[in-house]
Amino acid sequence: MTIKQRLTGKQIGIRTGIPMDTCSYVVAKLVTRGLLTCLNPEARNSRLYWLTDLGIQCRKRLHRGLALTYEEYDLPNIDWSLYGWTCFSHRSIVMKTLTAPMQPSEIKRTIRKKKTGMKISANNIRDVVKLLLEKGIVQKVYVRKKAHPKYELTDSGNQFRELLIQSEMTF
Repeated sequence: MTIKQRLTGKQIGIRTGIPMDTCSYVVAKLVTRGLLTCLNPEARNSRLYWLTDLGIQCRKRLHRGLALTYEEYDLPNIDWSLYGWTCFSHRSIVMKTLTAPMQPSEIKRTIRKKKTGMKISANNIRDVVKLLLEKGIVQKVYVRKKAHPKYELTDSGNQFRELLIQSEMTF
């Protein structure tokens, strides 16, 4: 397993197939042993974990021992607390859907097409967009002859979107 991303405990559990309670226990043990560190320790939910220097050394040794290729990866310089905040399901699905300037109704239709089981209302989407706007993750785009603005991701929003998409990729 090559982990390039910073993952929450839930994302680690989903990607590895480990049950959530077991995954939480293993992550806590790895933190205690100094192999993982929490990038946003003040968060109560969606804590992000990354390898410490000792964890990276162990990972290199495992790759060498198993004759696997090892890839170096540096952490991007971003606000990890804000990124962790975007990992909640409704926030992340809205961000992953915003590939072009869209109104909340367009976002809802796109989500309904892609994720048929996702329960999200237009009001939820408007609330999420408002929060993302306040945090500087999305910005308004005014289109001529349209009464309501569309929304698009800012540069930091696009960076977060890419990280969210990477965290869902399977091995």
